[in-house]
Amino acid sequence: MKNAIFCIFCLITCSLQATVDDPLLNNAISLPKTKGTVYEMLNKISDLSGIFFIYDAKTIDNNRKAKLSKGKATVKQAIEDVVQDPNIKMKVIGNHILLYKTESLTSQIKNKPDIQQTSDSINYYIIEGEIKDKETLEKLPFTSIRLGESNIGTVSNQNGEFLLKVPDSLKNTIVTFSYIGYETYKVPVELLVENRTNIYMDICYVPIPEIIVGIINPLRIVRGMLDNRDKNYMQQPVLLTTFYREGFDRKKEFINLTEAVFKIYKTPLNSNRPDQVKLLKMRKITNSNENDSILMKFKAGVEAFFSLDLVKKLPDFLSLDENLYNYTKIDMTVIDFRLAHVISFEQKSEVEEPLYKGELYIDAENFALLSARFEINPEYIKKAKKDLVLKQGKKYDIIPKEAVYTVSYKEWNGKYIQNYVRGDLTFNVEKKKSFFARRTPIHTYFEMVVCNIETENIKPFPPKESIPTTRIFSETKFIYDQNFWGNFNIILPEQKLNDNIARISSQIEESIDY
Repeated sequence: MKNAIFCIFCLITCSLQATVDDPLLNNAISLPKTKGTVYEMLNKISDLSGIFFIYDAKTIDNNRKAKLSKGKATVKQAIEDVVQDPNIKMKVIGNHILLYKTESLTSQIKNKPDIQQTSDSINYYIIEGEIKDKETLEKLPFTSIRLGESNIGTVSNQNGEFLLKVPDSLKNTIVTFSYIGYETYKVPVELLVENRTNIYMDICYVPIPEIIVGIINPLRIVRGMLDNRDKNYMQQPVLLTTFYREGFDRKKEFINLTEAVFKIYKTPLNSNRPDQVKLLKMRKITNSNENDSILMKFKAGVEAFFSLDLVKKLPDFLSLDENLYNYTKIDMTVIDFRLAHVISFEQKSEVEEPLYKGELYIDAENFALLSARFEINPEYIKKAKKDLVLKQGKKYDIIPKEAVYTVSYKEWNGKYIQNYVRGDLTFNVEKKKSFFARRTPIHTYFEMVVCNIETENIKPFPPKESIPTTRIFSETKFIYDQNFWGNFNIILPEQKLNDNIARISSQIEESIDY
């Protein structure tokens, strides 16, 4: 596994002030003659020495030009040649080196916030940052983030940003970052707390013998997934605690947002009984400056978590008997240490209706469906309007432009459980009977992430506790719980789901009486 570089963009704790003359700094490495940015040169030192760097990007300019001279040098000498700043100090922490300025530390510590506390005085820390490809610096959306062996975790949002709330009792554990096609990366929590950190991940290259690539039939892989459903997925009911959000924006400006915490009674794979949803907490935020009279009610919401359980409710692209799609094996990748086939599917050219296109990620060993990313075929999406829009204003016409979905499953005690769903739908809105009609882009989205899984003594909810899932969720009546949501009111409405779910995953356990 290649080494990654960490760039810390916020505060650095008091304990890191002292400079330590660690033997690691005196290790000799053979340097090539090369030049590039400071980021690239530190990356080169990292590759040669096996060291991770931590530094404040306001202290060290990543984009400044730097160079390395060919020959032997200590790690310390190589760093000094790259940063070219005598005021930069070095602190060794395990196999990490912190680069900092003493005066910078002093000013940062003076303004450092106290450890946050919940209402019952349980201390917690916040870790946050952004996840990028190490080589291209592209942001990695929907990266899986897990805290140790606990059920606490999150996924990064569309911009690769993440935020995770860490109870004080788990401060000494490890955070694991996982992304399809990339090396899984692990880092101690204590290096990330109270800092905004950039995580740079390496692509995972998987050597596949040519003969395997040549003989694999993609339909055979998909059929293998279908044939092994009974073995790979739950044959007993489970109780899930989930966080849900839905909202929409116009021209990238926030309009409204609805968030909720649910208990979900999920029936076994082959059960005819319906899944149930119990609403625990809910809040709704509306932009008070939004005076738009467009009335739009989109078909998405809570029901999507169930209808997009691709294993339990097979979509048409997994109903192979209908012969509507072409399937192609396009790649192999790694998901959570598991080798997976990547199967691309797209409707056949003679089929002229709004079907799907996308990719399936199927475990190469046990044929479990690990993830799927798909969209309504853009060529025919306008025909899908009746399936996507429930209501629209009389003066407006709403034209579907894009509908993209992501679904993933996680392994739990040898079985796989649906743990994440996201849908992003984009529409153009035009005013009817207007000669100079202008198209206004509208983006609506929904997400649900599983925070906790229970499998012991699971029973259905009484009918009066279960809410209908087919209606428009934002119209649900609720009582706002200030004690529960109060800690999160500082989160801006335009922030993505995963910035919030990280904060409430442990809050759910602490504040809700099950």
